[in-house]
Amino acid sequence: MLTQFRTFAKTPVAKLLLAVLAGSFLIWGIRDVFRNGVASDAVITAGPRTISSARFRQMFQDELKQYAQQSGQTVTVQDALSHNIDHQVADAIAADEALAAYIDRIGIRPGDKQIVAEIAKAPRFFNAVSGRFDRQAYEAFVQQIGMTDAEFEGVLRDELAQTQFVSGVAAGLRAPLLFSALQAAYAGEGRTFDYFVLPATAVPAPAQPTDAAMNGFIKQNAAQLMRPESRIFTVAAFSSQAMTAKTTADPALVQKRFDFEKDSLSLPEKRSLVEVPVRDAGQGQAVAARLNKGEDPQAVAASLHVQPIVYNDSPKTAVADRKLSDAAFAMSAGQVQGPVQGDFGLAVLKVSKVTPGHVATLDEARSRIEQQVKTATAQAAITKQVQKYEDARSGGSNLIDAAKAAGATMTTLPPVTAQSTTLQRQKVGIPPKLLQAGFALQPGQDSDIIDLGQGEYAALRLEKVIAPSPPALDEVRPLLTRFMMQQDLLKRLQAKADGIASAVSKGQALQAAASANQATVAQADDVLRAAAGKTYSNELLSHVFLAKPGDVVTGPDLKIGVVIAKLTAVVPATARTAAQAAADQRQAATQGMVQDFAAAVRNGARDIIKPKVDYAKARQALGGDQGAGAGQ
Repeated sequence: MLTQFRTFAKTPVAKLLLAVLAGSFLIWGIRDVFRNGVASDAVITAGPRTISSARFRQMFQDELKQYAQQSGQTVTVQDALSHNIDHQVADAIAADEALAAYIDRIGIRPGDKQIVAEIAKAPRFFNAVSGRFDRQAYEAFVQQIGMTDAEFEGVLRDELAQTQFVSGVAAGLRAPLLFSALQAAYAGEGRTFDYFVLPATAVPAPAQPTDAAMNGFIKQNAAQLMRPESRIFTVAAFSSQAMTAKTTADPALVQKRFDFEKDSLSLPEKRSLVEVPVRDAGQGQAVAARLNKGEDPQAVAASLHVQPIVYNDSPKTAVADRKLSDAAFAMSAGQVQGPVQGDFGLAVLKVSKVTPGHVATLDEARSRIEQQVKTATAQAAITKQVQKYEDARSGGSNLIDAAKAAGATMTTLPPVTAQSTTLQRQKVGIPPKLLQAGFALQPGQDSDIIDLGQGEYAALRLEKVIAPSPPALDEVRPLLTRFMMQQDLLKRLQAKADGIASAVSKGQALQAAASANQATVAQADDVLRAAAGKTYSNELLSHVFLAKPGDVVTGPDLKIGVVIAKLTAVVPATARTAAQAAADQRQAATQGMVQDFAAAVRNGARDIIKPKVDYAKARQALGGDQGAGAGQ
């Protein structure tokens, strides 16, 4: 939830620290604080701060929603409870609240004026026309994220206090150059070795595995191959988008909408002009004469000790004085007029530029307006369909009958897992909100209709629950056949490579061993650890970097094959490259040090405040078993 407001609730200090403090205090966030909770209902208590059962439930659900948005995988509350995720979330919130309580205790408390200023400068709260703070936009946003004004401002106060605290404790913190120098020396150390690749053709091709062998493999690896629980749903969908594609725009509605928008679509005539205030008619005539001679209006105004009013490419409505506006918009470019009597006094006008206006036509806006009319018409039709469906359901009809009566689109999905995939791990296009509702149903039960946003609605029926089970052989035969044959090939290649490595270790020349296997020896010079996974496999280089000169090691090739390598030299990092790398990595070392320091402060705040978590009450708030554990 707070991710939305964290995008703007950052002071300039916080922005400067962001690069250094990523993963530190600013990542934790002060999730929420309600100081008026009832103590007996507190799931979490940290000093004077409490989190009620209702608020914990909302925060927990927000965590699941955020995970679903980021990963595309839906986790139900029951799934989370079965893995004790409620304990983890409660502990994290308790640590957040303890840190906030500690910061408040040491006296870091942003004032009301600072909170008001922070809110007032947030771009999302600006009126697009006036460019000023819009109270209605602010209240709409706070309502959208499920908070009251007081709750939101309390969270913002915590965020600002935390930012001030972080900027203080982290100011001037810089890692000693030795820290990054050690890392640079380690990363810059290389290895030189001779090697050859034992290819797949070095051993006979593997035979296809028998059914008995494959069934045995499935049985032995049942836990790893187990398919998750899946469910079959029938979905009744009401789609404005689909309806829009079938809708024709009514010409009368198109004309009506254009007439309504015409003024906003048209471009008004604009002027660039300057008003020079004057005291009387005589002074006005003198100023007009000077302007007609080409003198700069700013210089003329300065000589009179007055402030000119300048309008750059502005419409008539932007000129504050109505009478002066009328006069100016009757003038041509370069013309001077005055003195002119305005609503607020005398002034001399000079127009420097005229930008003609443009009256919008229907043909120019037709495509967009027709689409808007079609969308509005479709949404109205969908609203009627949804209402008809709801009326049928209220009258006792089940989902299928009500959907048919309302004209909804009916679809039966293939078995889908809680991760929104088929049993073959293909993605299923079902919104996380709808899937979460489906996994809360019992077989044969219908969900309520769900608003998916943007004119999309759906309801579903759980037809069948398919229990977790290992796959049948026929479902995985091609894939399992390839896997088992490859494993057999690699096993025999490795066995042969181990024999060759043993012989080379006992004195056989690496070149002779390569020739005997129709391979060619190559030399790898000063290979760094960074080459792992790119030029050479991770496993091979892990063996190479643990070896001593003269040792013989093996490891998989990046392609199918096994590498046999003999280490010839350890190459230390040069002073120049290590020094440069140390300087380059110093910021990263500082960041790591700040993160460690931040974790220590957070743990220290928790030890000082000693927050309490009632795990049983937390689970009760989520609708789970109340006997999950006592508070601590």
